[in-house]
Amino acid sequence: MIEQLKNIWQRRELLWYIVKLQMKAEKKNKVLGFAWSFLDPLLLLLVYIVLVHYIFGRGGPQFPVLLFIALLSWRWFTSSLSRSVTSVTSKVGLIQSVRFPLAVLPLSGIIIGFFDWLFGFAILLPMLFIFEASFTANILWLPLLLLIQFVGTVGACLLVAVVGTYLSDLGNIIQFLIRLGFYLSPILYSVEGMVPERLTMLYMLGNPFAGLMESYKSVVIRGAPPNEYALWGAAVAVIAFLAGLWYFSRDEYKLVKSI
Repeated sequence: MIEQLKNIWQRRELLWYIVKLQMKAEKKNKVLGFAWSFLDPLLLLLVYIVLVHYIFGRGGPQFPVLLFIALLSWRWFTSSLSRSVTSVTSKVGLIQSVRFPLAVLPLSGIIIGFFDWLFGFAILLPMLFIFEASFTANILWLPLLLLIQFVGTVGACLLVAVVGTYLSDLGNIIQFLIRLGFYLSPILYSVEGMVPERLTMLYMLGNPFAGLMESYKSVVIRGAPPNEYALWGAAVAVIAFLAGLWYFSRDEYKLVKSI
């Protein structure tokens, strides 16, 4: 596994090239191009504000920004997973012409997802002032939360990239799990007040992403420290990273032969 990490670092220029190439390919067929990276999360936010805040009358005065930071992080994770399903099989020509660690392929999708997160966060910043978010030193926890999500996402995407090479229906399964996970995670709602107190621990341990979501809301909007279950999310992220890296390293040669 250590050798795999060294190989990725040595081919970081190729990784960056693939990221730029894929970003251009994804945007060139859209009329709005890169502007869609800003408009997509904003329009999604407006839909949920109308649905939840105005039609169902739920959420408080800071609901839009609480929802937005959760949506950004969820979209980063889910878009990375979706890209990883075909990250290897869609680059057959490149794999056959250049020798490089295949792990850079799912990793490139994660980096693209992070750029989309940054574009969305640029929209969120002025909204924080409009909705009177609490700015404290706890905002300094944000880079660590992003690192935790990045580590866990890498592990999950490496696993998905391998399985997706063998199982052509994995994309449909992933989309179903994404929809299920959306409603099981504290995105449209907060854990406090929605999950019964007696079930909170079970809920947070069963969904490691929940502690991370609540932590984003706390450090960016509420000015509070990360949720106590963020440490559990970090532990799961490290385990997923090690498992994904081991599984991918073990099957990398088989992947080349299978395609």
